[in-house]
Amino acid sequence: MSAAVEARDLVKTYRKSGRGIHGLDLEVPEGTVFGLLGPNGAGKTTFVKCLLGLLAPNTGSLEIFGSPVNRAGARVGVGFVPESPRFGDYLSAEEVMRIHARLIGIPSSEINSATSERLEAADLADAPKRVKSYSKGMVRRLALAQGLLGDPRMLILDEPAADLDPIGRRAVRNQIVEARERGATVILNSHLLSEVERSCDHVAIIHKGRLLATGTMPELVPEGKDLETVFVDLIEAQS
Repeated sequence: MSAAVEARDLVKTYRKSGRGIHGLDLEVPEGTVFGLLGPNGAGKTTFVKCLLGLLAPNTGSLEIFGSPVNRAGARVGVGFVPESPRFGDYLSAEEVMRIHARLIGIPSSEINSATSERLEAADLADAPKRVKSYSKGMVRRLALAQGLLGDPRMLILDEPAADLDPIGRRAVRNQIVEARERGATVILNSHLLSEVERSCDHVAIIHKGRLLATGTMPELVPEGKDLETVFVDLIEAQS
């Protein structure tokens, strides 16, 4: 199986705190749902920001589908749903989607159908006119709809199910399954271990900027245990 993401001896540290990533080696198999786990400050968000080109690594290499992340066009076909999405208060959901569709190069003739399809899937087709009136859960659903626009080859999700009720979480899982079934690679950064266990094929556990364990879910979670127990045991063993 080819790698959608490959990090080799990746280092990105912050001058004041010394935290970040310290020699991370990690592969994300293409076409999988990959859970990125770790306690607060483990380096997960730093890794995601390096993938998105928001931070430049100090040393090491990082590739997306075989292209270095700093190469022009490397992130074409990458969708992203941030932990704390923000949209213009006076935009409608449809306007948010149309703007993003133009930015990612969806042909004008396809924007209406692509936007309608994603808003329908997010249960936002009949949402109030202005985003400023949306609940936190509605904003998250809009962010996911935007991230999925254009059927990205890779989708990076940062806590996508936070602030969602059980029905909303199930809808997120269903859309993750849909993305995987069409061949996309999904990277899920989440503290909701029950959601990770339900959704992910592969998992990596990071602590203090280093990889503790990675593998398929059956490899990391033996029969009779759950992901939360395995995760806590690994982290406590490093304390």
